[in-house]
Amino acid sequence: MLLRFLSFALLLCLCGCLAAQGQTAPKYPDNIHRNKPSGDAPGDPEQDSPHREMLKEMELKREENDYKEHLSRAKETAQLAVELQEAFARRKTFQGADLKKLSRMEKLSRQIRSNAGGEENKDELKEPPQVEVALERLVKLSAELQKKIESTPRQVVSAGIITRANEVVELVKHIRTLYR
Repeated sequence: MLLRFLSFALLLCLCGCLAAQGQTAPKYPDNIHRNKPSGDAPGDPEQDSPHREMLKEMELKREENDYKEHLSRAKETAQLAVELQEAFARRKTFQGADLKKLSRMEKLSRQIRSNAGGEENKDELKEPPQVEVALERLVKLSAELQKKIESTPRQVVSAGIITRANEVVELVKHIRTLYR
């Protein structure tokens, strides 16, 4: 009887120890601390880690490359407008290559608008001009768009850029519809 009692007591002690071991405090990842803000305090070693600095540098380089592409789109748009005006002045019509340039110009203008934070324009041209006038206006708007983009920092959303890009898109659409 005593032997049964001792084995039962030993079994209870063993179960109690195992249950206590199962109830240990939860372990948190190294980057999460109780009652402490995460990474926002100055001098926080996690904030100054080489990994974070490398990620910040990579993000900055990506933004700079995006801005360079934005500038090159504006420059190409202005160049295409001049080429189209010269081609139309020589031949008084557009050929297949010119129509491809118009398509490229529309695509670039849409990308510029999108990159500047703009959306699809619902307004159409109120008074569609003749082709010569439309081309002159297209050259002027494209040059203005390029200058505006060059003078605007990459962190700024410019309504002027969006407006000019919308006007370029609408003019290109108008010219393309005349020569389909």
